[in-house]
Amino acid sequence: MGNENRQMPRYRDFARARIDGLSQLPGVLEDVSKTGCRVRFSHAFEVDTDKEYLMTVHPACRSGIGEFELMVRPEWVQEHSCSVDIGFSILHSPGIRSHQRYIDVLCEFETAALQEA
Repeated sequence: MGNENRQMPRYRDFARARIDGLSQLPGVLEDVSKTGCRVRFSHAFEVDTDKEYLMTVHPACRSGIGEFELMVRPEWVQEHSCSVDIGFSILHSPGIRSHQRYIDVLCEFETAALQEA
């Protein structure tokens, strides 16, 4: 599975991800790295892995970061009976700076949680 091949650290989060042209319902951004992410949708559908999509990320309120847009390309798809997980690579896009700030905030949260443990 593609998400096991990432070279960058991954951070877990449960942000909302809307991808117009792929699904009418938003998905859940389950983990994210500097170069990619995994999004779970609560319904199964066909995915064109040769197409690029515009993904709008709605980070959790605790991050203090507003929504931002990224161009993404599906790298792998894992279908389940009633849902689908999609691993996306993140392409160069205008929202890349907001994405990097988002990664930095998630890294800080993870570091703080480890220090408290």
